[in-house]
Amino acid sequence: MREKIRDIVRAIEDVAPKDRKVKIMNVCGSHEHTITYYGLRSLIPKNIELVPGPGCPVCVCSESDVINAINLSKRDDTILCTYGDMLRVPTRIGSIRSNGGNYKMVSAPHEVLKIAEENPDKKIVFFSIGFETTTAPTAALLEMGVPENFYLLTSQKLTPEIMEVLVKDSEVGVDAFIAPGHVSAIVGSNAWRVFPEEFGIPTVVAGFEPENLLLAVLRILIQIREGKSDLENVYRGVVRPEGNRRAQELMYKYFEKADVNWRGIGNIPKSGLELRPEYSYLNAKVAFELPEIKEKKIPGCICDRVVLGKAYPSDCKLFKRSCTPRNPKGPCMVSLEGACNIWYRFGGNEN
Repeated sequence: MREKIRDIVRAIEDVAPKDRKVKIMNVCGSHEHTITYYGLRSLIPKNIELVPGPGCPVCVCSESDVINAINLSKRDDTILCTYGDMLRVPTRIGSIRSNGGNYKMVSAPHEVLKIAEENPDKKIVFFSIGFETTTAPTAALLEMGVPENFYLLTSQKLTPEIMEVLVKDSEVGVDAFIAPGHVSAIVGSNAWRVFPEEFGIPTVVAGFEPENLLLAVLRILIQIREGKSDLENVYRGVVRPEGNRRAQELMYKYFEKADVNWRGIGNIPKSGLELRPEYSYLNAKVAFELPEIKEKKIPGCICDRVVLGKAYPSDCKLFKRSCTPRNPKGPCMVSLEGACNIWYRFGGNEN
């Protein structure tokens, strides 16, 4: 593997432009983990900038949804179920763990069914968050059939839509995308075709091994040198052009696109998924008449700029000082896929 990496790095040095900066954004927390853990930034020319984008679903889950989850868990007749990372996400009223009541951590959607069956006298609310990768299993859960005491509190986001926001933001200044491997396995590589064809942004789907990510960087730089903007896929063993059609069918059987709030970013039209009206009886927002709560910015936190690729974690005055994984002030320090958490553990640009 080392020799292969050396060959790719030499090729990157040969084709990288010498007279300009190139900003390549990854939109995947696992990509950022690999880039930072293996010190890939230190292997490529300094004018090639690898910047993390909104690839962490925990980081962009709206404060309103988390606060509603906290309040639901305080009800005597309710048990809130959600993934482990979500328990520690900070809000103005604390986190689910610090200020919640009846809650249980799950690692997969099907675990919620067992909890619902074991507690027939309780209303079981599954706080389902994530991008397309976690939405598909949630849709499969509904396809299996759920008990009458099951409800869904959704905070599910769509990746292509947030990438279009980034392209149109001149302050971000993205030159190319490394498209997320896990999401691409669901939506297919063709989901990213809009970026090279409509916006002139080279886009390469990549996996998670260091050499595969470096290969994606190389293919992007070759496109830039040749004046091209193409869609490429260097993760062909997993990602097909059409993606997983059955997963897509299930997602859009139960969910439809909706205007949703992204934490630190705001409301983005048709950028999330909500239950279709015919399944409103499962919708916790409807059943419990949950309000939309206006977000309040965390003093000093720049998570909003980090997830948009406008700043690095190390630019934040709270980073490694008052904000640590043990005491997160902002959502980007909570999840193992959050850029701040990754940079705290592995050094970021210091690597």
